[in-house]
Amino acid sequence: MAEGHKKARVENPYNGRAICYAMRILHLADTHLGYSAYHKTADNGLNQREVDVYDAFRRAVDYALHREPDLVVHAGDLFDTVRPTNRAINVALEELLRLSRAGIPTVIISGNHETPKLRETGSVFRIFEHLDHIYPVYRGRYETLEFGEVTVHAIPHCSTGEGLRQNLEALAPAEGRFNLLLLHVGVSGIREFRTGDFNEQVIPTGYLSPDFDYIALGHYHRQCPVTDNAYYAGSIEHLSFKEAGEEKGLMEIDTQGPEVSYVPLPVRPMLDLGALDCSSLSAEEITRQVTRRLQETEVEGAVVRIVLKSISRSTYKGLDFPTIRRAASPALHFEFPHELKELEQELVSRGRIGSLAEEWRRYLDQAAVEDDKEELEALALRYLTEVEE
Repeated sequence: MAEGHKKARVENPYNGRAICYAMRILHLADTHLGYSAYHKTADNGLNQREVDVYDAFRRAVDYALHREPDLVVHAGDLFDTVRPTNRAINVALEELLRLSRAGIPTVIISGNHETPKLRETGSVFRIFEHLDHIYPVYRGRYETLEFGEVTVHAIPHCSTGEGLRQNLEALAPAEGRFNLLLLHVGVSGIREFRTGDFNEQVIPTGYLSPDFDYIALGHYHRQCPVTDNAYYAGSIEHLSFKEAGEEKGLMEIDTQGPEVSYVPLPVRPMLDLGALDCSSLSAEEITRQVTRRLQETEVEGAVVRIVLKSISRSTYKGLDFPTIRRAASPALHFEFPHELKELEQELVSRGRIGSLAEEWRRYLDQAAVEDDKEELEALALRYLTEVEE
């Protein structure tokens, strides 16, 4: 194994059976090709975070070509949307072609992000059926595929919970073989593994049967074990601040044992520098503490956040935004969302709805504007007055 791998012994070695020869399997998930965020652009003019995601996928394929596994499985959400851009499709095709030309069998199931809600919409996964050694599973039904001594039991994202349940109950591990279950789901039990997506599907841990030698999971973006034989590989890039500070990568399985290793891959850092309680601080003190946190942390090229808690509107408006912006300038992106003091939140929620002009003034009074707020207010009010007239 390459240096830096984290090894974890699986407690279900073929249910006591012997294996004739070892096979190496790579498990990745949640690549979300086409994802973009923030406003920074790369040298090629594309959104920098979109480029970061493409680069992460290329590094995963680079690793696969270096390790020459017997099988690669992708546990869903290859794309970020049902209708990915031509650019995202092109990146997917280029990288899958590299695996195809190397003769590395690759099974990909569809996840909730790329599965159409209506059957007649069609799936982008159809284009992968024309690639040698690439096996897309996306029609909402349980399929099995055999590679050497490994049987892959693949269930893609299903359109209904009942369809998923029927597929799970149809599972039948093959006797005398290494059985790998491939799923894109959340899991509920003593611990909850959810993302909060509106169309996510969650199953109880009881469906993660010990009759399977390895269960390759996708959907939850943090790499972690769920049971002795079930693992989330996690996403290959940071897609929200819930994942800040975490390593990203893929899983490597050696069927001779079997043994599971986590393989971290380099990605752009995402840093959550914590919350700052502003209830008793002045604007000057908050500015000073925010800039100090930024200066004491290596933020070069990173995506960074600090949350301001219990801050009044007047204090927030008094922050030295240019100073904070200068301290954060080495970062790719910096944000500092704020939460109003409890009393002010209540007053805002109880506020009556007035005219467009009144509502604009109320909004602008709470908003942080780094440029000339009076000029912005005057310009907007002129247009709003014309609309109301």
